[in-house]
Amino acid sequence: MANVKISQLTAKGSNIASSDRFAIAQDDGGGVFSSKYVLGSQIHNMSFNLKTVNYTLALDDSRKMIEVDSTSNRTITVPLNSAVAFPIGTKVMVSRLNTGTVKIAGSAGVTIHSAGGKYDLAAQYSVATLLKRDTDTWYLYGDLIV
Repeated sequence: MANVKISQLTAKGSNIASSDRFAIAQDDGGGVFSSKYVLGSQIHNMSFNLKTVNYTLALDDSRKMIEVDSTSNRTITVPLNSAVAFPIGTKVMVSRLNTGTVKIAGSAGVTIHSAGGKYDLAAQYSVATLLKRDTDTWYLYGDLIV
């Protein structure tokens, strides 16, 4: 590929596909560059998924904010990998928009590690992140209480 200025590239806009590859170069520190790329799935903007009832995560929740808007207590459940095969490294954020409590729980066989064993979003407008670490193992971190 010839040298091209960024200003000469065609704008992709908001229609970036997960499989789109964007070329970049990596310098080894000695002036030698190797070709690398970033996938569209790695640069998508976050989108939102509003829920008012208990909810089990789905594959398309990856890189989304699950907004729970309820005055009743609600549970967001992380399914087994055999049911929903999120790639390792997947992040899903959860926010509490209303006064009802929001608990993060794993289906039987799913392990969720959280500092202090905290799994409930602390208050209205609290946010927490789930990060898939292994096949049925996730980390949970954020504004949490027991």
